[in-house]
Amino acid sequence: MKSKNKITLLNMGSTIILQGLAFLSGPIFSSVLGTNNYGIAAVYLTWAQIVSTVFSLQAGGAVAVARVNYSEDVQEKYQSSAISLATIAYIGFSVVTLCFCSVYSGTIEFNIPMIVLGLIHGWGLYCVSFMNQKLTYEFKAGWNLILSVLTSVLTIGASIFLIYVFKPEENYWGRIIGQSAVYALIGIVLVVYMLRRGKEIYNKEYWKFTLPITIPTIFHSLAHIVLNQSDKVMIQGMVSNSAAGIYALASSFSAVMNAFWHAFNNSWVPFYYEYTSQGQIDKMKKHARNYIELFTIVAMGFILLSREVFHLYAANQDFWAGTDLIPLFAIGYYFVFLYSFPVNYEFYNKRTKTIAIGTIAAAVLNIILNYVMITLWGIIGAVIATAIAHGLQFIFHFISAKKINPGEFPFSASQFIPGFLAVCGTAALYWVTRGLWFVRWGLGAVLGVYILLKIYKRKEIY
Repeated sequence: MKSKNKITLLNMGSTIILQGLAFLSGPIFSSVLGTNNYGIAAVYLTWAQIVSTVFSLQAGGAVAVARVNYSEDVQEKYQSSAISLATIAYIGFSVVTLCFCSVYSGTIEFNIPMIVLGLIHGWGLYCVSFMNQKLTYEFKAGWNLILSVLTSVLTIGASIFLIYVFKPEENYWGRIIGQSAVYALIGIVLVVYMLRRGKEIYNKEYWKFTLPITIPTIFHSLAHIVLNQSDKVMIQGMVSNSAAGIYALASSFSAVMNAFWHAFNNSWVPFYYEYTSQGQIDKMKKHARNYIELFTIVAMGFILLSREVFHLYAANQDFWAGTDLIPLFAIGYYFVFLYSFPVNYEFYNKRTKTIAIGTIAAAVLNIILNYVMITLWGIIGAVIATAIAHGLQFIFHFISAKKINPGEFPFSASQFIPGFLAVCGTAALYWVTRGLWFVRWGLGAVLGVYILLKIYKRKEIY
């Protein structure tokens, strides 16, 4: 049990550090770049994430499933072959992209340097993500932690240095080049390492195993990015770069919730799959109850403390217009947490097409709602639209999971409703007590002590 707790803490730590350092660097970048340049850099990152998702074929998405279907002695061969598949596909798509840009550069304005950097950056993002998956499911949490810290520190350091190299009006290039260069270098090291270990580039069996699983996840991951990032792009086009920057910083701050979810989920899923494959359903459900309670209290605490912390976080007061968006962001992220339960079950049963359909539908709905609600209410409309889309996404996947093997999905709606109502109630309390910080912080302290005592008593995180 101590070993599992250690792995859980280290897996959580690596994810929190990776997301947390990016979070902590937010005040630095927002202060130096300003709302306009911060918005440009944020939208660039969105496009780099989209390219990374599509061009890599999401070949790393089958790493967890491969551990169930192949013996331990061929795992490195499989991983070497899978990352080779992704890299070959990525190079091919990149060449086509650059050729397209060259041919149509006379009729359509392209920022070629930014496109090249985005392609390089996207490949590096994929390589780091692949290694994170590998280390997580091999329970090598310590190495995952090292990779996360190294990537974050080098990216932030390079970006800060390069920002001061450029003139203030175009210093967003420092942020863009700093990220792409570091991810590219780390990506090269990781690919060389995996190829030397696995010594397998093309393997027909492995490629045939990978593609049917991962191609649907391309659409899922792409739609997920659109669902979470289209807001910034649409605000930039419909309102302004500055509005996109304000929204982006509030979103980055609120992404602490998403960082906690990623940390918990990365630690939860390996054990969830293990308990499920061994038929220990009652044990799994017991830990799931603890997990739901823990994340619900984290969400409530985040909302209660968010106002004052965001004002410290956003040193430039021009960004404070995004303060009251945060509780709505938190509700949306809580829906993401809830939807992970049916999606993990769907993925365990290789229903990646269903996962993709649900996410694509939510992304399309989000774009439609964004257009309507941004027109009516500006940036707050974008947050409401995304929260609604995430809520409907959860409902779709919950119903789908129930239908895979009727009676076998181990969760019921009654397990999720109390937590959701508690989070919504906390958001309402935030609005009522915006000027009464001591009320919110006092309640947050009580919740923190409560959950720490529960964890201490059971001797487990969840």
